[in-house]
Amino acid sequence: MVSKADMGDEMPAAGTKQQIVLVVDGKPMRQFYTSIFLQRLRYHVIMAKSGEDALIFLGLTVPLIIIVNIDLPQMSGLDLLKEVKRDRRTRDVPVLIYTSNKAPDIKPTCEQAGCAGFLRHPASLDQLYAAVQMATNKPRRFVRLTTALDVIVGDGDQDGRENKDCIVMISELGVFVSTSDPLPYGSVLQLAFHLPNAPGWVIRVEGQVVYRNLSKELRKQPGMGVKFLKIGTEEREFIKDFIKGKLMDGILTE
Repeated sequence: MVSKADMGDEMPAAGTKQQIVLVVDGKPMRQFYTSIFLQRLRYHVIMAKSGEDALIFLGLTVPLIIIVNIDLPQMSGLDLLKEVKRDRRTRDVPVLIYTSNKAPDIKPTCEQAGCAGFLRHPASLDQLYAAVQMATNKPRRFVRLTTALDVIVGDGDQDGRENKDCIVMISELGVFVSTSDPLPYGSVLQLAFHLPNAPGWVIRVEGQVVYRNLSKELRKQPGMGVKFLKIGTEEREFIKDFIKGKLMDGILTE
């Protein structure tokens, strides 16, 4: 029997509250693209163009993580980091430095000041994702992507159930299927669905239900988390390419 913990990168049910990320960067284009990418990963992003603006926001709420550029107008990113660590309300918030500053001593200086991670620009979006996960002590090897894909569970007509199921979240490890009739925990099932990047190709996998949500609350989507048990090499590659394509769509690197 596969437990929820065995999934490692388990998929949260749709409706999970978004976690706040504060992005502090004086460069509008980089701030914009970083924010878009994080939003696609179900983070709620707040943008600040200066350290002073960031401190105003931090006076109102405490985010999951702060992503800071060193080179900011007036207050530097390093000074902002020190302010965050001085305040008892925010000192436990991880600060990820994401900067193009090439000064040889800047990384050890930031680490000594208490940053949770240091990333030099330009970095790939995969590297940014991994850095955020590591800084928040929630490391995941695989990205989870919100989506909407029609799926057939089993033969699509089990016990007369009408097929209105939909994959609303996908990773390389599994999916969350939105359904009003989730199967019991531990059930082994067949899934079949199409991906836009693989026209004419049916993705067929065998999976196991590792958790389910029966809530009828509007903000919590009923359904089941399914971990892949059997999946072909080509099918896995199609899923990887689909996720990467969606995350990169419209995002340019500087």
